[in-house]
Amino acid sequence: MLIRIFILTILLLLAMSPPSIANELLIIAAKNYSEKHINKKKITNIFLRKQLINQQGKRWVPVNLNPQHPLRMVFSELFFDQQPEEMDNFWNIKYFQGFSPPYVVNSQEAMLRFVVSTPNAIGYVSPCFVNENVKVIFKIRIKAKMGFKSQCK
Repeated sequence: MLIRIFILTILLLLAMSPPSIANELLIIAAKNYSEKHINKKKITNIFLRKQLINQQGKRWVPVNLNPQHPLRMVFSELFFDQQPEEMDNFWNIKYFQGFSPPYVVNSQEAMLRFVVSTPNAIGYVSPCFVNENVKVIFKIRIKAKMGFKSQCK
């Protein structure tokens, strides 16, 4: 009887434990980032180049992973409800209005280097890539149905 209670207690604790952080996408900025209020809508507008200036009057520098990167696909789905290639038409129109799309890097390591070395840069990584040189400014849960597997070591 005591063993059953112990097993049930363990199962209950496991069911109540928070979800793994590997199922999150983290929006990052340099560690000296000081913007007060950031939310999903604002991040979307920054990456769509609809909001160009931050609270300090400095120009945002959004950066994406390459369009084939699995985390970029998740980011695009979460923030734009589209895949990266579906946004080509949007960026073609924006380009002729004088707006360039966000910079593109090829890896999460390159994303970290870019964000750390570029004033006012904003990007995204998996939780296991975060280090002391960046500040996590927003977290969003990755839906299980998206099938994303973290590339953590």
